[in-house]
Amino acid sequence: MVALVACLPLEACAGETSFEHGMIGVRLSDRVGEYAAWSPDGRWIAEPARVGLRLRNVESGEVRRVQAPAYRGFPERPGRLAWSADGKTIAYATSVPRPANGNASWLTEVQVDGSGVRQETLGVRALSTDWAPRGWPCAFATGPYALDFEKGPIGPKPSLYIVDDLGATPRLIAQIVHPVGEDDITEPEISPDGARIAFKRWKGHKLNIWTIGTDGSDPEPLVRGLVSAFSVEWSPDGRTVALGAYTVKGDRRQHVYVVPAGGGKLHRIVDDEVLDGPAWSPDGRWLAYSTYEGEIWRVHPDGRGAQLIGKVSGEEPRSLLWAPDGRHLAFTAEPPPRSD
Repeated sequence: MVALVACLPLEACAGETSFEHGMIGVRLSDRVGEYAAWSPDGRWIAEPARVGLRLRNVESGEVRRVQAPAYRGFPERPGRLAWSADGKTIAYATSVPRPANGNASWLTEVQVDGSGVRQETLGVRALSTDWAPRGWPCAFATGPYALDFEKGPIGPKPSLYIVDDLGATPRLIAQIVHPVGEDDITEPEISPDGARIAFKRWKGHKLNIWTIGTDGSDPEPLVRGLVSAFSVEWSPDGRTVALGAYTVKGDRRQHVYVVPAGGGKLHRIVDDEVLDGPAWSPDGRWLAYSTYEGEIWRVHPDGRGAQLIGKVSGEEPRSLLWAPDGRHLAFTAEPPPRSD
């Protein structure tokens, strides 16, 4: 079950979790924490539940159940839940394999009291999604080219879509027309002003990061030739993109990098090996990341002023998620994998 841990600065809490520098840690379930989302007022965290959704009040610990269609995925849930700007509704994409409709996904929107459930089909499968800061639009990618060992490629082609509102027809804004090898479009990230989308494009065993306008205009490569990237995050002002990435073949250590959103040189700001992150603070002054030693750090985007802000003894913290007030940091944690 989810354990919420509110930690006062410099004090240790249950589970040997401690936070410093005025930060308050909020521990999430390692099963569904990566899909969690803060309410706009920073009082509630929404998470998928076995049936419907679950809301947890950060201060009081109150739990509310929201009766809603189950948040499922195929092969996994497509992305985080999304609150509306007024905090009255929560939206998410659901994917369940149903060959009769071509395995198409659909969007769900529900009011926080469980009323007013609305669902609309997307017509195609959404493998990964992202939502604009104010809720809409929603961007989604269809993932890799489907293959049949006997028939060969059977589609759909790797594509990126934008949906302006619930019930609106998805607009195709990018597509790999002639997929070769392992070409793929995945993990869109909408800029804070909703004008552009960053996305990953795999070409063979190399990863390129691209950006494109939400109207499909001006596609531009941002970073080329990465080995892998676990996180691609716009800064709150939209001027910088931060990455947690591998850049050297044969070196499986992840580091934190920043690059101007308009293109430029990739700059490494953290030399230590990183487990998860980076995640921008709401004011854009900090990037948070975690390590395999159970530490959570923050650093300025220019690489200066690194501070240890949290420690989870004997566990690996992931899925770092800042609250809108910038004082709370939600995370998941679980023991490292056993090695035989």
